[in-house]
Amino acid sequence: MFKNVLFINALLLLLISSTFLSCQSKPEPILYGEDECDNCKMTISDPKYGAELITDKGKIFKFDSIECLADYSTKVESGTIGSMWVADFSNPENLINALDALYLKSDRLRSPMGLNLSAFNNSPELEKVINEFGGDRISWTDLIKYVSEKWN
Repeated sequence: MFKNVLFINALLLLLISSTFLSCQSKPEPILYGEDECDNCKMTISDPKYGAELITDKGKIFKFDSIECLADYSTKVESGTIGSMWVADFSNPENLINALDALYLKSDRLRSPMGLNLSAFNNSPELEKVINEFGGDRISWTDLIKYVSEKWN
């Protein structure tokens, strides 16, 4: 009897832990040239502008630009969004949390969808790019409004 209780408890623990592990909370690599944007359906091709949204259940949606992520995030129930990630322009293989990122709108940095938004992990990198290409800092909240005004 005692062995059966231990076995059942071990089985329950295994099921519970596998459920938690299956809910993805970190971004996965974007396969540039292969993955399709879940907003505009274009092939994701430029590593400097890739983005992801992970639902509260761990489903991953990939985007070819920050503006596609921003647009998509306004179309889903906010409570279902677990996290959002954007490519760090200065270090594209690094996806950073969209709510922690610093944003630039610069007409001299052409993003795939044409609203020319890029993300940065830190102020020194952002300032360096502003000095080279010009543009304006933009907050996530203002970025959402900007995308909404341009696309809706």
